[in-house]
Amino acid sequence: MSKPNTTRRHLWRNTHLFVENAVTNNIVLIQALGLCPIIAAGVSLQNGVALTACTAVVLIPLSLFIALVGNWLPKWLRPVVYVLLASLLLVATAYVLETYVSAELFAKLHMFIPLMAVNMLYMRSVGVSSIINPIGTVVDALGSTVGFGVVICSISALREMAISGTIWGIPLEYDVALPEVASPFAAFILLGFMAAVLQWSRQRISAFFHRKEAESE
Repeated sequence: MSKPNTTRRHLWRNTHLFVENAVTNNIVLIQALGLCPIIAAGVSLQNGVALTACTAVVLIPLSLFIALVGNWLPKWLRPVVYVLLASLLLVATAYVLETYVSAELFAKLHMFIPLMAVNMLYMRSVGVSSIINPIGTVVDALGSTVGFGVVICSISALREMAISGTIWGIPLEYDVALPEVASPFAAFILLGFMAAVLQWSRQRISAFFHRKEAESE
């Protein structure tokens, strides 16, 4: 097999892995991870973007570290190493958020950052990173982060517009206000709608990438 074909095949496989984690096997809509911060804190676009950034800062380096050294560690030691490294990354992230971004935003989100580490980040980094190569790990972490970000930012933006008639705190040109959209029930409805759209499209997306990978053989 020629080198260009091999490179093209790896490119399509990594692209497929990214799209699979971001869309067709979405960490929220398919795997049901990260639901709590979306339901409880996803009421403004600023919250959604901040939690997505925190996810990226912790998940990507943590997944890469475990991919590089995870197989060298005893299984009983991996959770210990994960907790220590995740704690350091979370403390650093929280400090930056509170000191350089917004103390008010940190006060709203401080309880959800460690919760995501225990729930979503642990499942992705420890459960996946130790069984794929480092490049695939980074692609997997990026896809998972984007998938989480798309869901939480979409729902947060819609809820903010409905609750207060603003987007990123900027008033919109309408007077409709639906404060009841802040309830968890409204978030579940939006999640259900997004999951239905994903179920309709995921088979088509997967078929497209399988065809492209076959053509690169």
